[in-house]
Parts: sequence; C-alpha cells; structure tokens
Amino acid sequence: MLLYINLFVFYPHFTNRVLLRNLEVPLLYDMFSEDLWELDEEAFTTFQYFTGANTLEEIATKLKIDKSEIQQVIKELGPEIIINEHDKDAPSKLELARAPIPSLRTILIHITRACNLACRHCYLDKEQKQSIDLERFLSAVSQFEKLQGMKVIISGGEPLLHPKFFEMLEAIKNIKLRKMLLSNGMLIDEKVAQQLKPLVHEVQISVDGTNSHNKFRNNPYAFQKAIQAIKNLIEVGMDVSVATMVHSQNLDELPELEKLLKELQIKSWALDVPSQTGEFKNHPELYPSLEEAGKALKRYGWGAPFEDQHNIYACGAHLCAIMPNGDVCKCGFFESSPVGNLMNMSLAECWRILQKKFIWRQSDLECAAIHCPHLQDCRGGCRFRAYVNSGHLMGLDHVKCMAFGFKYPKE
Repeated sequence: MLLYINLFVFYPHFTNRVLLRNLEVPLLYDMFSEDLWELDEEAFTTFQYFTGANTLEEIATKLKIDKSEIQQVIKELGPEIIINEHDKDAPSKLELARAPIPSLRTILIHITRACNLACRHCYLDKEQKQSIDLERFLSAVSQFEKLQGMKVIISGGEPLLHPKFFEMLEAIKNIKLRKMLLSNGMLIDEKVAQQLKPLVHEVQISVDGTNSHNKFRNNPYAFQKAIQAIKNLIEVGMDVSVATMVHSQNLDELPELEKLLKELQIKSWALDVPSQTGEFKNHPELYPSLEEAGKALKRYGWGAPFEDQHNIYACGAHLCAIMPNGDVCKCGFFESSPVGNLMNMSLAECWRILQKKFIWRQSDLECAAIHCPHLQDCRGGCRFRAYVNSGHLMGLDHVKCMAFGFKYPKE
C-alpha cells in the first residue's frame, strides 16, 4: 500500500461502505460490518478531506503535517475503507457540524400496517390500514441522512405488502445509510431474495419457536416459510439475522432453535419478551414467568450490535420511529404519544421534542435510585415494558432485572 501511494498521485476517498459522522464523538461507521471506529479530533479533521478532490500531498500541506502520517492511517484502514479515486466535482472538505446530542443514529419506519399474519403479540392498531407514501418515505430518509444518521430499519406490518415496496428501496438505493428490513419471511422466495440483494444490507426474520411458531403466528406454514426465507437470503449472500419473542410455549424449544440457527449460519440472534399490551393482552396463557423470561434472555441470543460505551442514557436514546401516517414517536410502542408529523414538521424538529420528552438519563431511573450494579450494561431495559409492569416510565423492567440476576426490592 505504501509503495502504491508513493508511486502514484493518491486521492484519498472513502469507499461506499463507510460513513464519517460527527456525533457525540467523531466516528467512522462501516455500513457492511457495522464496525465503529471512534476518532480523535486530529483524525476527524484529516478524514474530512478524504473526498477524492485532494491529493495526499495537498491534505498534508493544508494540515501542516507530514504525509507519512496520513499514509500510515491509510495503510492501517486498508483498501476496503480508503481507495484512490479522483472526484474533481467533490467538495474539498466535508463540513460536518456536531449532530444534536443525543444523536439520532437509527430510524425505524413502519411503511405499512398491512400484514399477512395475525400474531398473538402484535401491538400495532389493526383497525388502521395506512401505508406511507413514496414521497414522505424518501423525504424522511433524506432528512435522516442530513442529521448524520447511520441506519434505517424498514418494518410494517409486513413491509413487502406495501404496493410500492421495491420502488421505495430503489429510491433510497444511493443514499449512504445501512438499510435493514424486518420481515416475517412469508413472501421471500428465491426471486424476492435476489431482488433484495442490491437494495438492503440485512434482513431480519422473525422466528418465535419451532413447533410453537405456527400457532403463535396463526398460520400453519409460517415456520416453514420463515426458515425457507432465511435459506433463500443466505443463498444469495445476504446478512440474515433472526428475532425471537420469548413466550411460555417456546421456552423448551430455544435450545433446538439455537442449534438450527447456528446451522443456518445467520449473523445474529436477538431475543426479547413481549409487553403485555395489544393482542398479547388477550393471551395470558403465553406469558412466561419473570424467572423464565430472564433466564432465556441471559442464556440465548448472540451477535449483539455495538453499544456505545459512553452512553449515559436509557434505552432507545439514538432511535425514533415513523409510523405509516407520518407520525414520529419514540418507538412503535409509544405510537399513541407522537411528538409531531412529517406532513407539517421536519424530522429535526421532531427529534428535538423527543430529546426533551422521551430521552431519559440512566440516572433518572428507579434503577439508579436502588443502586443497581448492572445499570450501565442494562441501561434500564425497555421503558415501555417498565411502564406496563410498574405503571410509571422510570420504573423497573423486571424482565431485564431477572436477566441480569438482580434481586430488586419487592414492591
């Protein structure tokens, strides 16, 4: 690499897989691997010139440093991150103002309420039948990118039922963000998997057990379709993850499910416990005990995403959700408490309100008041589940307490 740089004029340019962001700390984000590199101010200043408009020598002159220092950084990051690409039309420097703190890094867009299953834990209002329109979807993603966002998650209902689903993905194809699709897998055959390959970085399939999955999802073919969808996606070379809701009927199936998912070679497996709300309220027989739920969360699941070690906030501090009608809320569970609508407010305006009303410091939680030693790792668990369980937003998420083995005071 050093020889190559020395022999030719070198225009440092980040590859299409990398984002430079000025968040709580400056970061490089690899959209493919989801690796994050924290940068010091000197590295961040240098990287702002990696647009393809400046030669290595010009950058060194502007920064008054020896070019060998920049060469060493390029060598360490490698050709997957930095390439030699001259772009005479690019700006000489990226001007990245500090993002709002806490920064908005992920948006979850529910593009439709339409669904081809009737799951027993669904929390969305089934009476409404909206689907987001193409223009509002594109506007939301574009605004998110300008706020220095990193990852857009596309969900539903079942998102593939949106009448303009692939048109929407094509519309954001060239926007540099990690794109993730959440699906039940019912519609992902070999052809659809091929169509998805160039449009999203990852697909997460819901699998809620082995024998119990079909009953939980109210469809006799749901498990077969979900597993086949995973195989179809992996066959075309896509990152595939699985999400599992822990319930009373799948507790004994989790070892078998883990074995299956490892054989399929999925990227990651995330487990959670449904809140006793929505459709799940009608099925108390599916509630796992706190002890069972906590044990399952502690024992299973792997490949968790990177967590910000400097985080001082409770769950979801860097995320918001957009509903099919354009409402912006903390997450889908807080659908009844939107802070604005994208028809008449910008995403930046909505995020400022969310920061004030729905972003909580860990020190504000009851967990801090009782001196839970696991707070920094747990971050207080799910605030909505805590609200359902305790009646107040700052209360304890007893499921996560059990997962960490914390014996909370009896209430």
